Amino acid sequence: MAKVYMLTETSPFMMSFVIVTDKDNCIVIDGGRREDMPLLKKYVGKRKIKAWFLTHAHNDHIDGFVYEMGKDGGADFDIENVYYNFVDYDALKKKTGMPDREYFLAELEEMMPAFNAVKDKFKDKARIISQGDTLYIDELKINVLFSLHDGLYSNLMNDSSLVFKVTGKKKSVLFLGDLGPEDGDVLLRESGDKLKADVVQMAHHGHMDVSMDVYAAIGAKECLWCAPIWLYEEKAVPDWMTEEWINKDKKRMRMYGTAVTRRRMEILGATKHYVTGYGTQELEI
Repeated sequence: MAKVYMLTETSPFMMSFVIVTDKDNCIVIDGGRREDMPLLKKYVGKRKIKAWFLTHAHNDHIDGFVYEMGKDGGADFDIENVYYNFVDYDALKKKTGMPDREYFLAELEEMMPAFNAVKDKFKDKARIISQGDTLYIDELKINVLFSLHDGLYSNLMNDSSLVFKVTGKKKSVLFLGDLGPEDGDVLLRESGDKLKADVVQMAHHGHMDVSMDVYAAIGAKECLWCAPIWLYEEKAVPDWMTEEWINKDKKRMRMYGTAVTRRRMEILGATKHYVTGYGTQELEI
């Protein structure tokens, strides 16, 4: 059976997964920031990375990958394919009409220029993956259930997160990336009948994430939290999440802390919680 390692954070609230197949190959998901690379390399070892998935262009998810590519083209890894579906930087740079363009541009500039600067380093391995695609990697089946949708601009990068389900011999795991409320609604509407999974990676580190309806459709009994302890124990409405911040600065609604999500998962019958704040977590699928 495949093993899933959810790596503990060397940098704050990053997301990094290594899946080792029964043929001793690897799948990497995101990887975190550059300071998280030594731990990632420890878990990958000398294995071939059959697929490196980049969920979206935020630094807590892909800065490490970009750093490794810029340093030496990823020479420390044996990478076969890199899967992603990112926003079009040049087209969106010119776009107007979104509710908070200053924030929109800040999102666009956070990692996309750095990512675009290293694309030539892995161009022969790059694969643009889209909703509806299916991959088979050793014994694992991977279904892509959500990818970039034009027009989801209130939280540009999180709203473009790849969502995919990895099905092993024993369990299935649904990876939600940093999906938020609005794009979670789209996921439910377009792929609701395909969401059922045994394990779920909690969207956006478990706060400001998808609705209870999405988690209900998933029906997972085990939850993967990419969160330090302070974030895992965040209260329902954190002090910094003022009404002014929600309505004026972000132009987003339905914002809440992890306490809300934890209570929802309790109501939905989740019984096992894996939290990176307690160290690297391991499960078999």
